[in-house]
Amino acid sequence: MISSACLVAVLALCGVMFGTARAHAAGKIALVLAAEDYDKLPKSTVGVKRATALADALTARGFDVALSANPSNAAARAALRELQSKAEAADIALVFVIGHTATWAGQTFFLSKNSEIGRATDLLSRGLSVPTIAQIASHAKTAAVFVLPTTPDFGSIIEGLEARPQFSASLPSNTVAVLSSSARAPVSRIDALSEQAADGLAKVLSQSEVSLAQAVRAGANGDLGIVVGTPPDVSLSRPIPPKAPPFQPASLTSRQSDPDPAAAARLEAERQAREVAERKAREEASRVEQAKAETEAARADVVRAQAEARKAQADAERAQADAAKAQADAERAVAEAVRAKAEANRQAAAGALAKAATEPGEGAPTSGTEPQTPLDETKMGARQRQEIQEKLKALGLYTGPVDAILGPLSREAIMGYQRSRGAPVSGYLTAEQYDALLAK
Repeated sequence: MISSACLVAVLALCGVMFGTARAHAAGKIALVLAAEDYDKLPKSTVGVKRATALADALTARGFDVALSANPSNAAARAALRELQSKAEAADIALVFVIGHTATWAGQTFFLSKNSEIGRATDLLSRGLSVPTIAQIASHAKTAAVFVLPTTPDFGSIIEGLEARPQFSASLPSNTVAVLSSSARAPVSRIDALSEQAADGLAKVLSQSEVSLAQAVRAGANGDLGIVVGTPPDVSLSRPIPPKAPPFQPASLTSRQSDPDPAAAARLEAERQAREVAERKAREEASRVEQAKAETEAARADVVRAQAEARKAQADAERAQADAAKAQADAERAVAEAVRAKAEANRQAAAGALAKAATEPGEGAPTSGTEPQTPLDETKMGARQRQEIQEKLKALGLYTGPVDAILGPLSREAIMGYQRSRGAPVSGYLTAEQYDALLAK
């Protein structure tokens, strides 16, 4: 039977071998994010087919490749968290971002399948910042991010957004960022340059010998794109050699033939403790990233709410101004109508008087009747005009204030008085009517 000491030693040796094999498998890792079919945006021209070609070429080079095709925002963020956990033990980490992008405040954001952008600040919660992706990849010893952007059509102009990719952030010294186009290329050429970069990268990565510097040149389309950082002289073709075991003195070699159970148990406990610590570190990093995303989303919501509140206030002020203008227009229209009616009555009365003076007939005034010529009101004093209003009010014909102003209400009262006397209705008193009205 196998002794317990031998069993512990075998388990410890298996744990060490498993840990070494896992570290070697994670030596070269890659993540390909490719969005082609969008829910709210037109289709991207580069597509998942080219992303698959890149993933196949990287797999042939010995990379542990994760391909995320048409990811949602949540799926893309989950893929980046998985990349971060692998990058801690990786020698090379490559990230390829293919699909629609938008640039705001010097940063380019990758738009996932379900991205819906109404204003620039929506990018903080509904897009993935390329500098943030580069920071995640930089956990490996050597990292590179390749951005192959296409231009989305949002349906309307969004203030602050740029179509051309930009990269104004700083990067760690072990990381390089590559964008397939820049300000030197016209916007109409961005999609074509990304297609050219994707095909060039797939061709370069399919060669028997290829370096990271060659991939960077292909991804940047020569000098038409943007390269941030200096690519190290790293081969992407040859596998990463496993780490050599630590040197042990000859005096210890003889002891390995007879393993110490306590030492084996201690090694196993240390390995398990490292795994627990690494898992907790990954979980903490994931929580920090989630909290950061939630904070950015909350900040974007606050900015959006403030903008909507300002717009609502402006709309309310504009509505109040329109209402005040409409009321002023209505009052002006009423005043104009009253003046027009009074003028029409005056002209009608004057015409009737003129006709009666030139064509006497039935009903025309004869000698002994009151004259039809109106009084010259300009020669009346304020007291006389007040007396006229007071008399008309006493007769129940005048309903306005006694203010010595013979306005529209006074004219209506005079016309009522003239009708009561069977006289021509003009709204202007004759001398006889004035005397009769004010007679005691």
